[in-house]
Amino acid sequence: MTEMERYNHYVEQEDRAVERLETLVSCLNPVFDHIYRYGERFDRDAVMETLLTIHEKETIVRLELLHLRLEKAYLAYVLNSRKPQG
Repeated sequence: MTEMERYNHYVEQEDRAVERLETLVSCLNPVFDHIYRYGERFDRDAVMETLLTIHEKETIVRLELLHLRLEKAYLAYVLNSRKPQG
C-alpha cells in the first residue's frame, strides 16, 4: 500500500469512527428523555449500567479516533515534506 493509499485509508477509518461516535452520543438522548418522561418506571441501576456501557464504548471510539488522527497527521507531514518546494 502506498503512502497516499494509506492516508486515504486513514480518512475512511476516521469517517467511520466519527459516524460511530455520533451514533453512540445520539443513543444517550432517548434514554434521558425516557427518564424525564417516565421517571421511576425504569430501574435506576439498569439505566446507569446502560449509560455506562454506552459511555465506555464512546471512550474506546474516541481513543481509536485519537490514534487515527495522530497517524494521519504524521503521514500528512511526510507526504507534504515530499512535495516540491516552489
